[in-house]
Amino acid sequence: MHVFASGGVAVPVQLATGIVVGCGYGIFALGIVLVYKASRIFNFAQCEIGAFGAFIALCCVHGIGFVPKLPFPLAILIGLVAGTLTGLGAERFVIRPLFSAPRATLLVATAGLALGFASLEALILGTNFKVLPNIGGPSKFALFGSSSDSNSYLYGWTQITTVLALVGTALAAVAFFRTRYGAAVLAVSQDPTAASVVGIKVSRISALVWGIAGFLGTVAAIVTLAGKPFIPGGESGFYTGTGPLILAFTAAALGGMTSLSGAFVGGLALGIIEQVAANYMPSSVPGGTAIVVFALLLVVLLAKPTGLLGKTT
Repeated sequence: MHVFASGGVAVPVQLATGIVVGCGYGIFALGIVLVYKASRIFNFAQCEIGAFGAFIALCCVHGIGFVPKLPFPLAILIGLVAGTLTGLGAERFVIRPLFSAPRATLLVATAGLALGFASLEALILGTNFKVLPNIGGPSKFALFGSSSDSNSYLYGWTQITTVLALVGTALAAVAFFRTRYGAAVLAVSQDPTAASVVGIKVSRISALVWGIAGFLGTVAAIVTLAGKPFIPGGESGFYTGTGPLILAFTAAALGGMTSLSGAFVGGLALGIIEQVAANYMPSSVPGGTAIVVFALLLVVLLAKPTGLLGKTT
């Protein structure tokens, strides 16, 4: 069966790749949207907090520093716990003392957190970059053909885990906001003063949200970094202009900064658009993919400033 392709890559392969990449963006974006809904803070440290959790997992896998070498599943578990605790620590020692400050001050504080975590990772790791192994080994399954077919999509447990992680977090988010804690988060996001008057502990809800955001960031960082060299501030972090931080914010804005479902939709849409643009934009155009992505974002926001699924609050 003939499949329309551009640049030697079949359209179904572009879609499959875009969905997997978009799942990572969607999970990062979900953490950003969750923090914004609860406290109206743009968390510039979301990706770097996740990257720090992934870094702890990397240290456990390779036995870096004083950390003993541990089995891969245990290392991932420790990384997830570390990412969650990092989110809690960031809220307790940076965000909470500054909570009454202007939101611009908090934005700069989260950017400072991101730079601090990236610097700490670089200080520990040095120039001996390590690779976080693929989950379950290298890609060994083929979609749209055989493993020898250039128009087939090769995938493994890393890609499967990425998609399952997005589906799992989507279902968990729906379930969470049906609980009293989820209702408390929504109440605090609407009016913290009124929420505290009726007995909701705002500080406890803030810590809960940042802990969940740290966990989500670590999940996204682990699946994003699997099989790639860990470069502090790089693939999962803060520095790169079109790295996951900027793209996660783009996904959140595209779907709607106040919509959790919008974070998923925006991430998936962004991943697909990015892959299709990479195959259709001429290689002679520098940054062609970024031009397409951000031009589309501008068009969407001009037509619907709240994003695709966002609402005015």
